[in-house]
Amino acid sequence: MNAGQKDAVVLDLTHAGIPVAKEMVRIGYNVRAIDVYDTLDDAAISDLQQFFSVLSSKDEFELKPTEIVVAPVHLDPDFQVLKSAREKGNLVVTHHKMVGQLINENKRLARQIIIEITGTKAKTSTASLLADIISRKHTVLLHTSRGLEYWKEGIATVIHKGLSIAPGSILIAIEIMEKERIRPDVVIFETSIGGTGCADIGVITSLGQDYRIASGTAWASDAKLQMIENAKAGSIVVINSNAEKTITSAREKNIDTITFSDEADGVADVNITITGNEVSIHTVNSTIRTTTTEGFDVSAYTIAIAAASAIAVAFGVDEKDISETVRDFKGLTGRMTKSKLESRILIDNSNSGMDILSVEKALDYALTSEDGKVVIILGEEAEQVCEGLPPENVSDLLRRKGKLMDKVILVGTRMRDIKYDNAYYVRTLEEGMDTALINSTAGDIILSCVKCFR
Repeated sequence: MNAGQKDAVVLDLTHAGIPVAKEMVRIGYNVRAIDVYDTLDDAAISDLQQFFSVLSSKDEFELKPTEIVVAPVHLDPDFQVLKSAREKGNLVVTHHKMVGQLINENKRLARQIIIEITGTKAKTSTASLLADIISRKHTVLLHTSRGLEYWKEGIATVIHKGLSIAPGSILIAIEIMEKERIRPDVVIFETSIGGTGCADIGVITSLGQDYRIASGTAWASDAKLQMIENAKAGSIVVINSNAEKTITSAREKNIDTITFSDEADGVADVNITITGNEVSIHTVNSTIRTTTTEGFDVSAYTIAIAAASAIAVAFGVDEKDISETVRDFKGLTGRMTKSKLESRILIDNSNSGMDILSVEKALDYALTSEDGKVVIILGEEAEQVCEGLPPENVSDLLRRKGKLMDKVILVGTRMRDIKYDNAYYVRTLEEGMDTALINSTAGDIILSCVKCFR
């Protein structure tokens, strides 16, 4: 990017475009911003106008020849300003790349080792387990869909809740870190749909279960290649061995690459095998063996354990710290954990990354680990959570496996279109839990599978 280029248009203020625009203004850019989805109310727009000009998607707009256009990877390429930029030859930069550039140029994290994690599945679990491992010797600031946490000696303190994992939210996390005067040794960012290029270690947990973005014109897996495309000089990438095109791209760019596999017969730098609660982590030089605790389905964490172990090896962590952390790991709330709730058995699989495949796995876990009747809470709190939980997928699951469930509670407006005998329809996970308790007795299994932020 031309260092003298100071005019910019930031598109999409819904998905963390606001902190991107603010930071660009702070360092001297002349910014105009467009509320692509028109989600801001008048008060919010008025507050932002003191920093930069805010326009709606319907306002007339003429792109200046000097303006850089900063757009999210998932934006419809036919959006008027983005289309005009490409036709006129204006420089177009993704939110990801701009965030990385801002961080690298301002050196706001120059004293920290930065780890950035993206992927289709297991991002939050990988990041959280890794923070636990590294914190045995170093302090860690962790930013995930669960919020912002400060880790020290295996103990997490919640600093802030409610952050998204859109790339622009990284700037908010840094601002909170500075405000709280936290000086961690390591910073771990969970980032959606790609990498920013600020990382010393970039991670791709998986590319499976791909989905379309940008109004169906692109694949999310291709956008995640930004972890490679934006990688800074001297960095390392840690990649799932199944993500072959990513590994090829990294090696073509001569980026140091470490691979991991969550399959028993995987051929990678780090492989994992799980038998019951026995976990074996096979590295190039040794095998780390440990036994996890009861109360969660460890097989649901194979990618997370393999990825976190591979990253820890790249980081130079003692094998003892890896072994002890995996041994003590009890799963994450909402990610296949099992507990008691008013004499019922609660299997909690409600989280922002949940999909229909994980619902099936949770159902299988419930049926094989317990003997009670199954009451399932199924749906979404908001279809805007990532790509939502498609009602057609829910309907198909009920058609195929409905007989295995004794009661069905469907959550969310879109689920009301599903016609299912004797189903209950509620708005939120909380209402679903109340309904499940009313319609179950001691010993029954409540299976919670709602796509939501927690």
